[in-house]
Amino acid sequence: MKKAIKTAVLLLLCAALLLTGCAKAPNEPAVEAEETAPFMADYELLWETLETDYPYLDYLRDRGIPVDSIRESFGERVKSVKKPESFALIVSQMFEKLEFTAHLFMIEQLFFSNLYATYVLDDEVCENPFFEPWRRTLKEAAATGRYTAPTEAQGSTDAKVGNYASVTVTYYEDCKTLCLKIPTFVFFVQERDHDVLQQALEQYPEAENIVFDITGNSGGADTYWRENLVAPFGEDRQCRLRMFFKGSPQNLQIIEALDEAKQTSELEDAPEWARKYGLDRYTYLDMMVEGREAVHSDAKRWVLVDHVVYSSSEMFVCFCKATGWATVAGKQTGGDGIGFSPVLRLLPDSGVLYEFSSVAGENPDGTMSIEGTTPDVVLESATIDCLLDRIRQERGQ
Repeated sequence: MKKAIKTAVLLLLCAALLLTGCAKAPNEPAVEAEETAPFMADYELLWETLETDYPYLDYLRDRGIPVDSIRESFGERVKSVKKPESFALIVSQMFEKLEFTAHLFMIEQLFFSNLYATYVLDDEVCENPFFEPWRRTLKEAAATGRYTAPTEAQGSTDAKVGNYASVTVTYYEDCKTLCLKIPTFVFFVQERDHDVLQQALEQYPEAENIVFDITGNSGGADTYWRENLVAPFGEDRQCRLRMFFKGSPQNLQIIEALDEAKQTSELEDAPEWARKYGLDRYTYLDMMVEGREAVHSDAKRWVLVDHVVYSSSEMFVCFCKATGWATVAGKQTGGDGIGFSPVLRLLPDSGVLYEFSSVAGENPDGTMSIEGTTPDVVLESATIDCLLDRIRQERGQ
């Protein structure tokens, strides 16, 4: 990638030299190519990265998204941009045209602060060497001056918790159903919500159904649902899922730190979509939850979902489907849950930071994780009222 940047800059310098050799009016200043398009190298680097590391360009083309015309039209706009703020706006608008598919987002300051607090300032995360590329990139981004790194106090969990809604607990006496409405799985509220399930069951031990309502929950951290929802039942649960990706040097560097990357061509049961989209490598995602004795209940477990369920909340749904831990009810989910944290990429000239999922997960039924999960029980609408009607029917009410 560095070579591509240098090449692009050299080409621009050559163009500038050619201009100075042309006939000009007396005292007419030469126009430097870098001044007329200072962020084109960043733009070309971005698209080079998407072509080599991002699994979904051909998937988007198949869905009718005009990827190539989007690249061309936004590239024309970049040629006239002089300020990094304007370039950042163009990148964000371009990602919107690509439907922000698979965590394809430009990082804004607020989200940057959350990422920095998690990967750089949190002691537990910092102990994990796998996340060193994330730490390094965030520090580089802060050094550009475009982003401001939070202080230890600003990045503390206590400072963040108040920004997120709490879990709502409701008990429906007529059908003996306990519902926990969980609005987010963000890392910062994990400790706050640690004992919510235990306290709810202590209050309503007669519950015969437990509903984890995650409609509207767009994710956060897998550790939230592992530690706060699954582990308290005291059961050890595990499942193995596959992730497919392009075998670029950047991807291999990160994924081989997690596990061995294998050739997709060696799989007899490789999904058709992996071959179709050139995902020539795969690895395994092993999900292991160690139980902790905190609650005692034989209640039937339900997970209520909708189209907003995404990322780590989607991973929870896939875990439930793969292990049978709970019955999933509602509407098709948003997807892109099987994998790990989206990778970060920094564009050096503008200082713009962006992210995307570098792997395509395989759902338990063999479909792409990006397409979401079909519930075990499809409801007319993804609401607690509809699910309660279903529960009452099962109870013969």
